[in-house]
Amino acid sequence: MNDTIAISSPAGHLIVRPEREDDEAFHFRLFSASRQAEFARLLPPDTLETIMRQQFHAQTVSYRARFPRARGDIIEIAGKPIGRIMVDRGEKVVHIVDQAIVPELRNRGIGTAVMRALMEEARRTSRAVRLGVAAANDQALRLYRRLGFAPIETKEHYLWLEWRDDATVSEC
Repeated sequence: MNDTIAISSPAGHLIVRPEREDDEAFHFRLFSASRQAEFARLLPPDTLETIMRQQFHAQTVSYRARFPRARGDIIEIAGKPIGRIMVDRGEKVVHIVDQAIVPELRNRGIGTAVMRALMEEARRTSRAVRLGVAAANDQALRLYRRLGFAPIETKEHYLWLEWRDDATVSEC
């Protein structure tokens, strides 16, 4: 795969490029924006900031340990970062480790466009696409089901989904 890919979306022209060190502040803001609602009502701002930093660090360390080959990419529109995706490209499976779009740009077709680009990559290379999603995340589940993902396993509070192009993907 090239280092940078261009994707057309209803929200505009997307660029997906490898994450750099100077993206860490954006990555942390995106991480926090995706999780703060869970804690914001319960904790004072300084405590919330500390907890977000601890969780961000724990997730980063965990992902590096569990998916050492995975690559983090930043999704941009007009040179502005608007999302992140982490993908582990294995021999038989393209595994979506993590993905997020800034809250103000969700539900505008960006996630769908990025997922379709990854599905096309998987189709071209005869691989399946897999990901895990919180079983309570109805919005994400609707997206993945609409794209043709099917449940393959339930583990704790997560549902593991897979998409395959049956014409090209052999048994994984």
